[in-house]
Amino acid sequence: MKTLLISCLLLALLPPVASLICESCFSQGKDCRNASTEECDDSSDQSCLSASGVGKLSLLGSRVVLKSCIDRELCEENHTSVSITSALYIQSKSTCCNTDMCNSGPPEMPETETREPNGLKCPSCINIFSDECESNKTVSCRNDEDQCFYLAAGMDFGGSRILGAFRGCATASVCDYMDGLLETDLGSLGFDIIQTDCTEAMDEDATEDTTVSPRG
Repeated sequence: MKTLLISCLLLALLPPVASLICESCFSQGKDCRNASTEECDDSSDQSCLSASGVGKLSLLGSRVVLKSCIDRELCEENHTSVSITSALYIQSKSTCCNTDMCNSGPPEMPETETREPNGLKCPSCINIFSDECESNKTVSCRNDEDQCFYLAAGMDFGGSRILGAFRGCATASVCDYMDGLLETDLGSLGFDIIQTDCTEAMDEDATEDTTVSPRG
């Protein structure tokens, strides 16, 4: 369950995976385990991505690494962040390079930042084993998070397909990548994105009903 949660969030923070040879992997920890090679799509200008995420689930911390091919024009953003609850969040940092296997070294980890509330809020929910997530609670957005996001995804785990859905605050860079995730084949990493959505975050003192539909 923890792997699915952090994995889906990290994928939400990263630009879409997209003819160059790159190291390819997705694993927990500070570097890849059982990495393979990937031939990038020769229909577009590609780079090798090396990305890392640092998350927190209650009192447990997690580190995740993703390496793959990526569309070169999507390499400008190198920091993204989401908050599901005050105790559940993930931040990621990505770098890109343009020669064969140039992403084979250890990834650069995100810098630890003070997570200060910024006066905005979003609906907050987590639902494991379902692609629907209905919310009547909110979470305070932190730092430059100014969007409310929704992500539903599936993951192959132990021979079964596990679903998960999440709502919370996100940086604008997360939302820039959402549409592309729906069109990206993540099957080699054991993931599929079912649905995504982003809206502007609300003021912290907003009083309107925050209940959202499962697929809002």
